Amino acid sequence: MVKGYLPPTQFGGRKTRLLSLNPEWLKVLGVSVEQGELCWALADFTSNVVSCEERTVDVNQKNLIHILRQAFESAGQFHAVAIAMPGLIDSANNTVLISQALELKNFVLDGLIEKPFFLINDANAAAASYLSRAKNLVYFLLSIPYELSKPVGLGAGLIIDGKIYEGSNHSAGELGEGVPLTRKNVSLEDLEKDPAVLFEDGKTLDQFVENTAFKMATAINLVDPELFILGGDFKLLPEELLQRIVRKIEDQVTVRKVKTLNWQIDENGSRTVAVGAVRAFYERFFSDLDFAQRVIERKDARS
Repeated sequence: MVKGYLPPTQFGGRKTRLLSLNPEWLKVLGVSVEQGELCWALADFTSNVVSCEERTVDVNQKNLIHILRQAFESAGQFHAVAIAMPGLIDSANNTVLISQALELKNFVLDGLIEKPFFLINDANAAAASYLSRAKNLVYFLLSIPYELSKPVGLGAGLIIDGKIYEGSNHSAGELGEGVPLTRKNVSLEDLEKDPAVLFEDGKTLDQFVENTAFKMATAINLVDPELFILGGDFKLLPEELLQRIVRKIEDQVTVRKVKTLNWQIDENGSRTVAVGAVRAFYERFFSDLDFAQRVIERKDARS
C-alpha cells in the first residue's frame, strides 16, 4: 500500500512513492504444541501479535487433531497457519518424521486445514524469535509432560550465521529423550501451583540436573554461541534448580575458561514458540519465492 510521496529532486522526475506493508493482508496463526500445553498467537503481516491464548492440556496422538481444530476455531479470522511441534520435522512436506513426546511417526498434517500451512520444529521456532539478537545462538526448549513422572523433552534451536539450522536430516538440535523430574504422581498443574513438589524426590531430581546440563553443555561446546537461552518450561523450575543447572553447564563448557558465558531465561514459555512459528513462516515467505507463490495462490483462491 502507498504510505505517501517524497517530492521530486532538483533534477526533476516523478515523485517517489513510499510503500508500506498492509498489516491486514496476511494474518498468520502460530500454534505451539507441547506435551502438556498448547498456545496460539495470531499475528498480522508485520508480525505484530494481535491476540494470544495458552492452556494446560495433555496432548497426545489421539487428541492432537481435535485440539488443533479447537485452536483454529478459537483464534478467529486468519489466512495461514504455522505449527511448531517437538521432534524431527520435515518442513518442506509438513510431516512429523518422529516425535517421541507426542508418540508420532511419519505423521502428515497437510490435509489438516484448507489454508496455507507451515510446520516447524518447536525449538527452531523459538530460536526464530531471536534471529535479530545474535548471529550464533542456541535456544534450549524444555517441555515438561502433563504427568511429571514421564521423561521431559529437551530440544535445541540452532541459529548459525544468522540462519536457522535444521541439519541434513532435519534432526539438528534433537537432544534425545530426557529423564523425569520426579517419580512421584505429580501433574504439571501441581508444579505450577507449588514448584517445591520437585524436591520431594531428590534422587530423581539430581539425575534430571545431571542429564540436562550434560546435553546442554555438549551443544554449547559444538556451536560456540554468542548467547544461549533457557526457554519453554524452564520458567516453571525454581530459581535454585535453574542455578544448579547453569553451574553444571559452566563446569563442562570449554570456552568458560577464557570468557563468561552469556545466557538468559525466557519467561514467555510457549508464547515464544507460537510467535516464533509466525516469524519463521514470514522468514520463509520473504526468502523462498516458490513458497510465497503457493501461499498467495491458496490465499487468493479462498478470498
